[in-house]
Amino acid sequence: MARYDAFRGGNISLPMGNIEAAEWTLYRDSAYEHLAAGEWRELADLIQRKGINNDLNWYYLGRAAEGLAEMDLARQFYQRSIERSASEKASHHCQGTLVSLCDGFEFPDVTHARLSQLQATAPAQPQSPAPAGAQSEAPHQLVRTGTGFIVDTAGAVVTNYHVVQQCGAVSFLMNGGSSSPATVVASDPMNDLALLRVSTKSKQAAVFQDSDKLRAGDDVIVFGYPLLGQLASTGNLTRGSVTALSGLRDDTRYFQMSAPIQLGNSGGPVLNQSGRVTGIVTSKLNAARELKATGDISQNVNFALKAAVLRTFLDSNAVTYAKSDGAKPEIAKAGAAPVAVQTAADVGKDAAKFTGIVGCYKG
Repeated sequence: MARYDAFRGGNISLPMGNIEAAEWTLYRDSAYEHLAAGEWRELADLIQRKGINNDLNWYYLGRAAEGLAEMDLARQFYQRSIERSASEKASHHCQGTLVSLCDGFEFPDVTHARLSQLQATAPAQPQSPAPAGAQSEAPHQLVRTGTGFIVDTAGAVVTNYHVVQQCGAVSFLMNGGSSSPATVVASDPMNDLALLRVSTKSKQAAVFQDSDKLRAGDDVIVFGYPLLGQLASTGNLTRGSVTALSGLRDDTRYFQMSAPIQLGNSGGPVLNQSGRVTGIVTSKLNAARELKATGDISQNVNFALKAAVLRTFLDSNAVTYAKSDGAKPEIAKAGAAPVAVQTAADVGKDAAKFTGIVGCYKG
């Protein structure tokens, strides 16, 4: 308990001698496993006991603080990580020949990305929603953001479950609009899906591609709001192709794509050249883990849950959505004429009309 209190108070000092550095190598795998499992208190405890004064360990402390919803503390630790990256003492940071001490993370870029998201400010940052029936109070603290998209004009929004998991409050913000409180009305942790409901109606909603039309080699477009506060607040568009029709270990719920994604893209739509939803952004291959396992850094290995799985989730929750010919699912016509191919710019312009920022706040 005393160690945890010291962590929460930011009263941490990490050594950096040859003996400590050698001992740290014995615990690196355990630290990474705690990070991957989201075991934040265990990660913080291990770094306090066995960590060394380099940017990786301060980054781990930042991740632990962020996971425990201690955002001010996370900023403090991330800043310490950045300072270590700038150190002139090569033995103290994760650059050059000492990358083996860094588990494949690219410093200081990875820390800047986390810090930028925490430091997101208006107009990019969603306003904290007030709980229903509550008096105006101090705003909730923003924990993280993701992307979501409207699937019916009555106010149904889908995103990833991990974006809204354990949130005290949730908001949804469309570009150029105001932040609206959102209620999580259904979730499917197994498929990493969550259904939100907002009170405001929308003029436009996503339209789904027929599930059997997805092919390896098809061009895809991703629209979302990654790295909030660092990249454009109006949204970010990337292009790529479907590289495989299954995910990790041949998981047929997913498809693999080369369109780049970043922190904050989670829950956003993956669209075909006609602007129809083919999937929902879910995850990317962990480059740091692959570096440790294979010695090689994987690039643009990203995964999306197929539209068919998402539609089943919506069907089970009685959400009425549109298919590729614009008709409702129960009255969609077989053999409808194909929708014209659009430019990526036009697809992104349309996607911005039904895609927004999902904010997760500490309760």
